[in-house]
Amino acid sequence: MIKDFYIQESSPLHSLSFWTKFFCFLLLFPLAGFLAPPFLLPIIIAIFIVLLILSKINFNKFWGLTKIYFIPITIGVIILSLFFSLGSLGQRLSEGIILALRFIALIAFGMLFSMVTNPIEIPAGLLRAKIPHKYGITIMVSFRMLPLISQKIKSIIDAQKARGASFKISPQLPSHVIALMVPILHSTLETSVKLSDTLISRGYNPDGKITIPPQKIKIADGLTLFLSIFVLLISLVK
Repeated sequence: MIKDFYIQESSPLHSLSFWTKFFCFLLLFPLAGFLAPPFLLPIIIAIFIVLLILSKINFNKFWGLTKIYFIPITIGVIILSLFFSLGSLGQRLSEGIILALRFIALIAFGMLFSMVTNPIEIPAGLLRAKIPHKYGITIMVSFRMLPLISQKIKSIIDAQKARGASFKISPQLPSHVIALMVPILHSTLETSVKLSDTLISRGYNPDGKITIPPQKIKIADGLTLFLSIFVLLISLVK
């Protein structure tokens, strides 16, 4: 089964317009997380928890999809801070934790955007901004194909390991990696050809016109934008 980031739910966050989610969850909230003084970071994280609850996404499911990013980044940032920051051990540890929280906020809001945004919304949102739909279709397809490609790479690696290949650090590692690239490239090209044939068979014309239903800005969109802008402005106050 292909693991997708998008989780279909009937929630206030899912019903927001594409551009509201784009500006708030990918730009304003992450930017506020990096610019905010340390005492505001718990507030930003608390806002994220509230948004996660409003999205009706199960916390265990969210953690299962994000722990692969949170855990190594947190450990890596703290270790780098201990080695390269100035000051006492306590100061270096504190700086490492603060920087790790900033990265966690950045990744968390980005993952939330992926989980509440249907890829179909991407070309529609770009088309409403007068951007040609062929670019939106490209982004949408890329967004949807990443889990598939990731799963294919994992399957190829498992198949290579079953045949005796080892991907541990050793003198033979470069040759094994090169051998791994050939089936990955073949599988990716094969998938792209199938996808292209599917689009052509369904009559898609990248230079043609597409009609989309109008979408009105709701009160929830305005409140979310106001909250994100307010948090960003507060984070700029030192």
